[in-house]
Amino acid sequence: MKQILLLSCTALATSAVASFTPTSTFITHHHRSSIIHHHPSSNKHSVARHLMPNEDDKDYISPMRQRPPPKGGDVAYNNENILRQLRHYNEIRKVGGKECVQDIYARDPNTLGDNTRFWFVGKVARCTGTVSAEAAIARQMNLMEEHATRIRPVELGRSFGLLEFWFAPGDTEPLTSQNDMGTRLQKVTKVVDGSDKVPLLEVGLDLSIVTNQGAGFCIVRTGDGVVPPHMIA
Repeated sequence: MKQILLLSCTALATSAVASFTPTSTFITHHHRSSIIHHHPSSNKHSVARHLMPNEDDKDYISPMRQRPPPKGGDVAYNNENILRQLRHYNEIRKVGGKECVQDIYARDPNTLGDNTRFWFVGKVARCTGTVSAEAAIARQMNLMEEHATRIRPVELGRSFGLLEFWFAPGDTEPLTSQNDMGTRLQKVTKVVDGSDKVPLLEVGLDLSIVTNQGAGFCIVRTGDGVVPPHMIA
């Protein structure tokens, strides 16, 4: 009797498992429903909508995409051009000394009058026999303006393309920091006739690196680049 009862329970369990065959499963992914049909006679699954593009995906840009090269040609802001001009700067300065160097400042567009701030950007070197100071600065303007907006993103970052650049004699940072009356800043135009033809071998650029916890170096002058009266000792 026990053997008959055991066989009956086993048969019922086998029948119940065989009779249960799932026909469909609903999967929700990103607020979309995909129906997967299962066929007992096959291990293959048919996905109805799982790979259909979402309307929200049309404007998606992959973070793995390759960035376009920077603009500026042979003075585009990249490591190759920055390091090349630094080598030229060192070579020219080694021969010509500080007399062939100009200190470069960018005018802070958020300041006016006798409290105008000028941020130190770097140094330009040139072959004095063939290139003027204005042409040397204009030739490397893109590198300087790109760099200025990066080292002073708050003060200068939103004014790319509109910044004014001024220069002082080379290695005069100690004098300008002490408000020396004889060291005056001069404004330079961004476009100088013939500057685009200047060989890069005849000019160099040493861009400033901010190391003092981001404070940088700036001086206060009038809108004309001279020491304001209230700062004269």
